[in-house]
Amino acid sequence: MGKSRIKPEDPFPENLNQLEDHEVEVLNSKVHRQLEVEYLQEGSPEPETEHRREELNEELDDRDLLDEASVQAMGSSAGSGTGPAQGASHDFGASNAGDADQRR
Repeated sequence: MGKSRIKPEDPFPENLNQLEDHEVEVLNSKVHRQLEVEYLQEGSPEPETEHRREELNEELDDRDLLDEASVQAMGSSAGSGTGPAQGASHDFGASNAGDADQRR
């Protein structure tokens, strides 16, 4: 395996979901660099390199969906419950009118 790319004959992890995010991102970069070399030298990608690209895209898409779902779950749990948004504008307006009378 080269420093900046991964050739079809180089070892490749069988289970990408066991890798850390940065490891998957580095592999993705190396596969894309290899694709560029193959297009330039051969005119088309090797089937193994193309397969690796597809696997990495699926893994990265899955991780993006998980991240988005966890952010949405955190946002919806923070927005639940009682807070100033429920009827606060009516109460706020009434208290402002009273404050204005007190200042006169």
